[in-house]
Amino acid sequence: MRRKLLLYILFVALSVPIWAIKVSCGTWIELRAKPAKDWHFDHWNDGDTSAVRQVEVLSNAHYIAFFASECEDYANLPVVSLYDWLLMLDVRSVQAMGYWFGEKDVSWYRVRGEPDRIDGSNGYDDAFVCRGYYLTLDKNLNGTGDYYAVVDVSASPSGVLCTGYMRSVLVHLASPAPSRSAPFLTPIHVSRRGQLFLAGLPPDLLTTVTMYDIAGRPIGTFTTSGNERFVLTAPGVSGCYMMIVQNDEGTYTLRYIVR
Repeated sequence: MRRKLLLYILFVALSVPIWAIKVSCGTWIELRAKPAKDWHFDHWNDGDTSAVRQVEVLSNAHYIAFFASECEDYANLPVVSLYDWLLMLDVRSVQAMGYWFGEKDVSWYRVRGEPDRIDGSNGYDDAFVCRGYYLTLDKNLNGTGDYYAVVDVSASPSGVLCTGYMRSVLVHLASPAPSRSAPFLTPIHVSRRGQLFLAGLPPDLLTTVTMYDIAGRPIGTFTTSGNERFVLTAPGVSGCYMMIVQNDEGTYTLRYIVR
């Protein structure tokens, strides 16, 4: 005698209806995962990624369909590179799409392995870096890696695509290894009003050195010739700074941090 089996089908989306049906042992049934508006099917709890599938019922079973918001795929918020050491979420462009958010709603992350998904289905291991519209080179970044911003747009009015979290495009930051002939700065971490040593300068050329603060504003310009090394004084305010070194051999960007 065939026994009746209980099959639970759970759908996880905006709401979570639970349906239970009884079928005979050995019966083949069709499962369909249908997402709500602005959501898409992702996977079943057993790893199957087919939204429509045939299963043979041989024992009591639970089938859970997982859905993800379209915001997960909407990871293309624009980022502006103001300088090669300063990134900014393109706030105006994002707001023009109809989203409301403030500076405290923007968080920057550094990728570890694969970028985290907003729904957390592959775990959260990306490193939180900072909060705000800007991402600047800092001792925590080390100048390399892939970065993105996550924006909380839950305060946005109805009618826009997403009302939860959205992501920016992925930005790759890398510090190329300097050539042997390029000037270099030491130390790159210096105390306030400490000495900076700019070395590797061509002694037969006039070199111009311009220093910038974290906002990209020039704070001093110096020239030197006839020396392979030039001594400067670090600013009296802690932060990340940039130095542009120019001579007939090229233009070089050097960075340092005042602690």
